[in-house]
Amino acid sequence: MATINATKVSSGALTAMPGVGDGQSAKVVASRYDWSVAPAAGDIIQSPLIQAGSVITDVKVVHTGLGTSGTFEVGYGDDTDYFAVSSAQATGGVVRDSAPTAMPLVLAANDSIDVKINAAGANASGSIAIIVTFLPRNA
Repeated sequence: MATINATKVSSGALTAMPGVGDGQSAKVVASRYDWSVAPAAGDIIQSPLIQAGSVITDVKVVHTGLGTSGTFEVGYGDDTDYFAVSSAQATGGVVRDSAPTAMPLVLAANDSIDVKINAAGANASGSIAIIVTFLPRNA
């Protein structure tokens, strides 16, 4: 089991989102992790940090290469399936926040959105992109 930081698409930096928002304008952070050795069950792929007080309004995960046996869940902190649980998809696909708990979420602390691999896939190469839409905290 390993924890892997997905690379922020715009700059490659793995730091907290800069600046304070007005709480009215949505922001998007997109990250991607490419592999040449399939992730193992228990591996966690993390998006860049999002500031405490931000409201997560939408999460989308786009994946390829997990194969017919690869499954994962999408969450944060200790609630690893807050947003979604995927089913095996042979060629990849898109998973959106579809869990019964997937309501807008106010982050209590700086945190990342995490993809936890539940069952390893058979494909040696692939990728997971994590796209998070949120309202930044008011300050």
